[in-house]
Amino acid sequence: MIVAVQSNLTELSKALSQRGYNVVELYTYRNPIDAVVYEGGRFDFSAITEENTNPVMSTSSKSSYGVFIVCANGKSIDEIDYMLKNRCYSSFF
Repeated sequence: MIVAVQSNLTELSKALSQRGYNVVELYTYRNPIDAVVYEGGRFDFSAITEENTNPVMSTSSKSSYGVFIVCANGKSIDEIDYMLKNRCYSSFF
């Protein structure tokens, strides 16, 4: 899984790499990504464009594009890893 991470999150980037993720820099990487991890009060959505998102399954005949976005504020690496693997924000149980 290719995860784009803000450049200021170096420790988080290292931890995600150690867990097997292909970590790239959010604002400079120009190829398809699967997820974004950011930190802060606001996220600059201009970093997500059609050129760096993958097509996702759609019920219509048109292709749609998407990327999973995770805010790292107050979350441990285990929580972020869970979210990325399960593409959900919290456990139901």
